[in-house]
Amino acid sequence: MNAPARALLADVGGTNARFALLTEDDLGDVLHLPVADHRTFYDAAAAAMDKLGCEKVPETAVLDFAGPVDAGRAVMTNAGWDTTEGELIRRFGFHQLRLLNDYAALALGLAHLGEADKLRIGPARPEARGTRAVLGPGSGLGVGAAIVAEPHDTPVISEGGHATMSAADDLDAELLAVLRSEFGHVSAERVLSGPGLANIHRGLARLHGRSVTPLDAAEITRLGLAGGDDLCRLALERFCLFLGSFAGNVALSFGAQGGVYLAGGILPRFPDFLAASAFRARFEDKGRFRDYLTAIPTWLITRQDAAFVGLAAVARRLA
Repeated sequence: MNAPARALLADVGGTNARFALLTEDDLGDVLHLPVADHRTFYDAAAAAMDKLGCEKVPETAVLDFAGPVDAGRAVMTNAGWDTTEGELIRRFGFHQLRLLNDYAALALGLAHLGEADKLRIGPARPEARGTRAVLGPGSGLGVGAAIVAEPHDTPVISEGGHATMSAADDLDAELLAVLRSEFGHVSAERVLSGPGLANIHRGLARLHGRSVTPLDAAEITRLGLAGGDDLCRLALERFCLFLGSFAGNVALSFGAQGGVYLAGGILPRFPDFLAASAFRARFEDKGRFRDYLTAIPTWLITRQDAAFVGLAAVARRLA
């Protein structure tokens, strides 16, 4: 490296752990390591620093995890990783260390995204100011927000993805009833996630009296976009409608007048379809609060590894 690393950054999901080094001015390339290849986060971090060419351990580390982070400890149930600040300091000697939830990192980066990092969904609202919210369908459904404050924005993390999904039309109600017979409680995550898209597809098939081969989210998306499978296309359309309803609820719940941002691994696969869908109409369809929602911009984050924008912002404050 031409300049010594000032910070190690990591964005850790259930499938991949992503690492990058922050120098005085630049964020380096992001390295992706499969979680399943490493017994602990400590092992993955050591491997990452070796692959990234660290001559010595950076003094600062800012790390986010897709799971609860509390009292200096991050527990990832699906990966079986249990990471603590104390053990990180003992093993690597970091002088400054911050552990975050992954949606805290995303939320803290929203103010730093450029125009090239996002796609506007709906009308421009250049005058929008205030709290920004972010939600993302992926393997689950993450929800967070950044409250504008001095000297730095304050992240708010929620478990909003597990709130009950509500119906906005008759087909919503019928589909949710089908899923309720299977799951009991139908959270937003039951329809707004990779498994959720598969749930929608399966539920629609049942409502239409059709027998279909179970498909995963990637295959439903591929067939729906290709236009040769009407049920897959209907599933994608319904996914966008549910997303609009839920995103509007998030905007109202957080008072997110600075905008609602869409993240996660699913939506970047069909940005044009999302933009042309009824997502925005559903987002604004909140009765007496339609005007309130109409004034709030919505964006799809298109930048890969966008959490590193927030991680780098936190690291620069610590250094």
